[in-house]
Amino acid sequence: MVRRVKRALLVLAVLASTAVVACRKPVAPKPASRGLEKPYPLKGVVVSVDRAGGKVTVKHDEVPGYMKAMTMPFAVGETKILDDLKPGDTIEAKLLVNDRSSHLEGIIVSRPSGTPAVETIPALGPYGKPGDAAPATALVDQEGKGFSLADLKGEAVGVTFIFTRCPLPDFCPRMNLNFSEVERLLAADKKLYGKTRLISVSFDPAYDTPAVLKAFRDPFLKGVPGVVPGHWRFATGTLEHIKEFAGFFGLTYLKTGEQFVHSLATAVIAPDGKLFSIRRGNDWEAKELVDDLRKAAARD
Repeated sequence: MVRRVKRALLVLAVLASTAVVACRKPVAPKPASRGLEKPYPLKGVVVSVDRAGGKVTVKHDEVPGYMKAMTMPFAVGETKILDDLKPGDTIEAKLLVNDRSSHLEGIIVSRPSGTPAVETIPALGPYGKPGDAAPATALVDQEGKGFSLADLKGEAVGVTFIFTRCPLPDFCPRMNLNFSEVERLLAADKKLYGKTRLISVSFDPAYDTPAVLKAFRDPFLKGVPGVVPGHWRFATGTLEHIKEFAGFFGLTYLKTGEQFVHSLATAVIAPDGKLFSIRRGNDWEAKELVDDLRKAAARD
C-alpha cells in the first residue's frame, strides 16, 4: 500500500510540473550541409529575438567541448520558429558548427512560469553615415604604437571589429578570414596596396593586449606574397576610447563573463578621413570590400 501511495504521489508531481510548462514540438532540422558541420547540444534562455535577421540571442549553459556559458546571438536554421519565441523562453537545440558558419536547429521551446529576467544588449544609438568624418580616436596597434585614423589620411582604410576569443565561426573568425582574403587581394595589386590600409579593432582590451594581437595576427600573413606587416594592423585602446570608436560605427557589444555578445560592423574610410561605406553583419565577400577600397582610393 505504501509503495502504491508513493507511486501515485510521484505521478501527481510529474503532472503538476508539466502543467506550468508550455512545450512545443521541435522543428525538423535541415540536413547538414556537405556533412562538415559538427553538432553540439545547447541549452539556455532566450534574451532577444531578431526575426528580420533570422537570429536569436541566448543566455546559454556551457556547451561541452566547445565554449563556456555566455550570452550569444545565433542564426536559426528554420526561421519560422522565431515567430513563437519570446524573451524568457527556455530552449534546447542543436548547435551546428563548421569552419565558416554556425546555426541552431531542432529547437525545443519551454515557457516556465516565473522565468527570471535576463540581461539585454543596449539599443543601437545614432552612428556615423557615409560622408561623416571618422573619429580620430587614440588607438594602440599590435606593436604597442599609438595611432589614429587621422594619421592615415591620404589612404583608404578598411576597419572591422573583433575579439580574439570569439568562438562562433560566423562572427569574428569570419571577419578575420575575410580580412585575410582582402589583404591577399590587395597585395596582388601593388598600386592599390600602397593606397590602402586594414585595421581590425578589438573591443576586449583587458585580454587583447598588443602582444596578444600580434601573435594572433601574424599567422594570417604567412605565405601571402607581397605582404607588408604594417599594412594590416590589429588595434585596441582604453575602454572609453574603444566605446567611442565603436559607437561611431554602430557596433554594440556586451561582456558576459570572458565572452561578448556583439554585432558586426565593417567600414571603409576614404582618404579624406570620411566614412565611405559601412556593412553590418557577415553577408559580404572580400572582393566587395576590395572594390569599395578601390573606389575610395580613387577619390584621392
